[in-house]
Amino acid sequence: MPSRPGLLLFVPGDWEADPPALAELRRHLSDEYGATLVIRQAAHPLLEPVPFYTGWWRARVTDELKQLILAAFFTLAWVGVEDVG
Repeated sequence: MPSRPGLLLFVPGDWEADPPALAELRRHLSDEYGATLVIRQAAHPLLEPVPFYTGWWRARVTDELKQLILAAFFTLAWVGVEDVG
């Protein structure tokens, strides 16, 4: 029997979560795939969240989930504001 799918997601340290989008990502993973989500803050700089898929997944889920992942986390680094105040 294949192991239950899981998503281990490393998120850049300077990115924030959008709570409604994160809830949608969790709901989608659970309802559509029976998958779990584990989120970890990356110890090293990343350009965007990096997913690691564990267990058994149907083919081509990565493109579908990438959009939900990018909606759930964001950075304001592009603003270029350094230590305001």
